[in-house]
Amino acid sequence: MRRSASLFWRVFLGVLAVALGAVLVVGVIARYALAAAFDAYLATLPAPRGMGMGRHLMLGTAETTFLASVDRSVVLGSVVAVVIAIVAAWLIARSLSRPIRRLEDAAIALAAGDLESRVEVGGPEEIVALGEAFNHMADSLSRAEELRKRLVADVAHELRNPIAAARAQAEGMAEGVLGLTPERAASVAEDMEHLSELVNDLQELALAEAGEMVYSTQPLDLSALVEREVARASVSARAGVTVGPAIGDRPLAVEADERRISQVLRNLLGNALRHTASGSVTVEAFAEDGSVVVRVVDTGEGIPDADLAHVFERFYRADSSRAAGTGGAGLGLAISRRIVEDHGGSVFAGHTPGGGATVGFRLPAARR
Repeated sequence: MRRSASLFWRVFLGVLAVALGAVLVVGVIARYALAAAFDAYLATLPAPRGMGMGRHLMLGTAETTFLASVDRSVVLGSVVAVVIAIVAAWLIARSLSRPIRRLEDAAIALAAGDLESRVEVGGPEEIVALGEAFNHMADSLSRAEELRKRLVADVAHELRNPIAAARAQAEGMAEGVLGLTPERAASVAEDMEHLSELVNDLQELALAEAGEMVYSTQPLDLSALVEREVARASVSARAGVTVGPAIGDRPLAVEADERRISQVLRNLLGNALRHTASGSVTVEAFAEDGSVVVRVVDTGEGIPDADLAHVFERFYRADSSRAAGTGGAGLGLAISRRIVEDHGGSVFAGHTPGGGATVGFRLPAARR
């Protein structure tokens, strides 16, 4: 509050001082200018006959009377100007300090944990821009807090299932209720592998979001990379699902980290295969407007319209009830987005005509 009051009085006194200074300068200039003009006018008048020294007395009396009238007018005008200046200065100071005071109150509420605190935008253009920036910041903080809560909940959920399964089997075998069979040992090892993959993904996502992921960029032909990853994915595709490339004969050159771009393509193919029970998964690669575009097109379940904007967010799952059946913690696409953006590209998601999903990325083409 002290800052707002200080601003109010500074603006008020500043405007008032400027106004009073202007009135004083105008009054003094007018006073002396009129006096000089009146003297010059009296000097042009013919002297009445027989007046002698009486003429000078007459002129002195007229000048004194005139200047007294001018002084009264200047004083009266100054009083009126002072009143107007006080009112104007108060209104200007109030119009500037009120939105800032509201902004200060909203900032204090936001700092106290009220993430719904927003400021009513109004006032001069700069104050409006400041209020909009504050509201945008508050929206970002609110979204970040929501993501943080969801992150904690999702991490706990992802860790709980494999830990509970492994613990139940380990306790059963330790108490002699369950026998140590190769199948149970393999099940525990699978749960531990899932936990290890989740921890690795979390660590990699943290590095990516902190901008600390290391890249080794070099000339790369995306056509060859797509063919290699498609051949790799086709081995693990379920029965009834065909995986194939749709690329031209020309190489598609980019400057990129081959291992990281392979990771991106594997994530996209893995998600497409998990959600395609039958049909096909096709990887398209082509040049477009100075970029190289890679699209993974499937004929699977598709993505609801409301979820298209969120598919690359961490822990995203359009239907969390299918998580146990489809696998995946929802980190792969978030990591992929960061990798692509670090290469100067962008990611996208949409619908496949006739059903299914189209997910891909765009990278700048290499300069020739």
